[in-house]
Amino acid sequence: MDLAKLHELAHRQHGAIGRHQLSALGIPRSRAASLQRNGILVPSVGDSYALIAESRSRLQVASAATLAWGGKGVVTHRTAAWLWGAWDHADDDPIDITIGGRHHRKKIEGIVFHSPRDQHNLSPVRRQNVRVTIPTRTILDVAAVAPDRIQTVIERMLLAGHVTRDKLFAAVAQHSRRGRAGIGPVRQILRNWPYTNKVAESVLELRMQTLLHDTPFTHYETQWEIGPFRTDFAWVDERIVLECDGWGKVDSATYFERAARRDSYLQANGWIVLHFTWGEITRRPRHVVSELERAFATRGVLQIGGKKTPFS
Repeated sequence: MDLAKLHELAHRQHGAIGRHQLSALGIPRSRAASLQRNGILVPSVGDSYALIAESRSRLQVASAATLAWGGKGVVTHRTAAWLWGAWDHADDDPIDITIGGRHHRKKIEGIVFHSPRDQHNLSPVRRQNVRVTIPTRTILDVAAVAPDRIQTVIERMLLAGHVTRDKLFAAVAQHSRRGRAGIGPVRQILRNWPYTNKVAESVLELRMQTLLHDTPFTHYETQWEIGPFRTDFAWVDERIVLECDGWGKVDSATYFERAARRDSYLQANGWIVLHFTWGEITRRPRHVVSELERAFATRGVLQIGGKKTPFS
């Protein structure tokens, strides 16, 4: 028996391999048991295995879960959002999996089986070579189990270019049926869609767009270049710049040095520069709007788009 093919296949699957794949390689159950005794394979999820030589990882467990039960599994819900880069998992988070059909499986530690009535768009695509639901289906599934976090998932999907507003509208229409969990939270976000078609480079910038949506300050530009620098938000006529300082952006000395040079350049050229953190944007929106109003009042702008500011 040529073990090279076994290793090659399992390596492409993050060290996991299904029982059906071993059979296709001509390895019967007796030989698989021998490979376990000889320290080559170790049992994994269901009737899948893992190579002992490969480090156990979350990707390996997710891959093994899709390869068990004849390779009919699909990663769904929160784990799918994680594979799409839209969910931060904890070390003890389970793997969400849906098996073809609605068959219930016996409980397995670390695995959550889903049996959805809604079978639409369950045909998987591959992400990091793991079978996973498409982005729009993933969003609806996450909304069903974690509605409080769906806004962040949508924002991350938007930033990555995985979904658009039109695609979400179509998905809601396709999946809408009485009692389908997850439709309500997504429909609510679509109804009050706060995001523009302007460029954003972070979830925090999308949150700022949300905050600005119902204010008089919607005439901004994003990623606006001023001299050698690019700014997050700019009100060009009023010469006001707003920077969103998220954790991933401000945790290095290099950022602070560049930010200091940028702010000095902008101020020397007549721009007002405002900075807001994640905490201010997400938890103190009135403070953010108040500071903007002060900046506009400093420019002598007391009325914007027919709306008076509190300083007028």
